[in-house]
Amino acid sequence: MNPTSNDEFDMLNGAPYGVVDACVSGSLQGNPAAVVQLDRDLPDSTLLRLAQLLDEPVTAFLTQRADSRSYGLRWFTRNCELRICGHATLAASAWLLGRLGDGQTAEWHTKAGVLTADQADGKVRVSFPETALHSMNSETTQQLATALGTEPKECYAAGDDYLAVLDAGEKVIDFKPDIAAIERLACRGVIVTAEYPSMTEEQLEYDIVSRMFAPRIAIPEDEVCVSAHLALYPFWIQRLGRQKLKALQSSPRGGVMELESRTPGRVSVTSECRVNASEIWGTEGICSVQAAV
Repeated sequence: MNPTSNDEFDMLNGAPYGVVDACVSGSLQGNPAAVVQLDRDLPDSTLLRLAQLLDEPVTAFLTQRADSRSYGLRWFTRNCELRICGHATLAASAWLLGRLGDGQTAEWHTKAGVLTADQADGKVRVSFPETALHSMNSETTQQLATALGTEPKECYAAGDDYLAVLDAGEKVIDFKPDIAAIERLACRGVIVTAEYPSMTEEQLEYDIVSRMFAPRIAIPEDEVCVSAHLALYPFWIQRLGRQKLKALQSSPRGGVMELESRTPGRVSVTSECRVNASEIWGTEGICSVQAAV
């Protein structure tokens, strides 16, 4: 966390917040997010500065609505607000449901629509809207290939991102990105994916592998990009002929999630989450309290 003495943040006195790793599994550390519960809406500039202060890849801000089980949810990186962020939604869900207790659910009202969250078998599950894939013209395809330094087997536009399908999982795992070249592309980020290599019993544990690079939003490599998998899921279930997938994000920290569709047009993402801190914002700094989960 970056230190500050700015009086602007005095308005956050007493605000509960936490730091949560989403999509952890064994030695894989997942992706961290800060979660801050506000008692009222704050200016965008304040939320952005707070995200910079907390200094996590993404900060999720939640505000309780009139319905006690309904919350507004917004996501900020260190330099912008996101339309959707999957891992920070899983993190916010784990943090909030841990505070609410067993058997509770949460409904998130976001710029990407209404997202629902619950817990099952010690994991958090959130339902997201599927991201449609669109064909990419030849000029953009060549620009993407040049930035990646390799010829993808297939290329698509996936919402605000580009999707590059490689012909081998090892190429995804060993890929060396040119971050400056990727940043020059006209997209939020670039997803690189392939079917997971199946050379050992351990490797058979996963179905697909991916990596995600988003330097334009201050995330050179996304440790675990859940929103990328809202496009990867419909793509890979058609190729692999199965409805449930176990996905590995092969980033330096690494992360895992389980994907399935319970409702047409939506993707249910399930992951383990680890609450590292649950604290209260105070005038004399941050005062730690016992984590709720």
